[in-house]
Amino acid sequence: MKLKYLGTAAYEGVPSLFCRCRVCRESMKLGGRNLRSRSQALLNDELLLDFPPDTVLHAMRYGLDWDKITDCLITHSHSDHFYPEDVEMASPEYTYEHQPIHFYSALDGYEKLKQVTDRDFMREQAVPHLIEPGKRFTVGTKNQYSVLPLWANHDPATSPVIYSITDGKKRMLYAHDSGIFSEASFEGLASEEHYDLVSLDCTGCLSTGWRDGHMCLETNLEVLERMRSMHLIDDKTIVVLNHFSHNGGQTYDEMQREADRYGILVSYDGMEVEF
Repeated sequence: MKLKYLGTAAYEGVPSLFCRCRVCRESMKLGGRNLRSRSQALLNDELLLDFPPDTVLHAMRYGLDWDKITDCLITHSHSDHFYPEDVEMASPEYTYEHQPIHFYSALDGYEKLKQVTDRDFMREQAVPHLIEPGKRFTVGTKNQYSVLPLWANHDPATSPVIYSITDGKKRMLYAHDSGIFSEASFEGLASEEHYDLVSLDCTGCLSTGWRDGHMCLETNLEVLERMRSMHLIDDKTIVVLNHFSHNGGQTYDEMQREADRYGILVSYDGMEVEF
């Protein structure tokens, strides 16, 4: 499988709009991998993970092929991960000759999406699907993926989930936004098999104490140790840190130097990982 990170920032982006902190000024100066748009990823060029307000930018920058993309998994309803207003662009009033896009979300995101898709002019061009944590479902047309959503440790009002995804050969965990997983979610993961790739929230970067809502490198290592003890990961598992904020206090280069000590990758906009 191939995972492409289209955007890798938290809500503010990096540099953050209006901000003059050290990280934002240094990131703007350095450019390249230090510049981050809001988080979104694409699996095998066909399965979207989240639908942020930067989706239009990502479509232009990376040439997203909407003949291939038919499904989108929503992690939660915060606007930097799900911007339903832009789903309206799928209507015949704005966009021509495309196949319906299927969106999968837990309750709050689903309800927000229905406010858009229930309008007459949408004509089923975007199709909402309600998912329930702990209940597996299947997505995909050309290729099919078995998806297990589990509760994320994040703002409960947003119905947040993490996703375990497999094509029957490879398996990945996409865990954004989330603090350290609950015991119930660890129990849900216990039913899964070996992970080839794990993508973890690292909003706090090298800061300490980010345990609820988001994680930092310190808590990422704690989650990885727990997963290792459960025989879910091993030395062959690719681990990627993602979803960065200037509040974490590090640029890309500073974060990668520290992550190198643990054999962990730090995501950047446009990064592709094959596994």
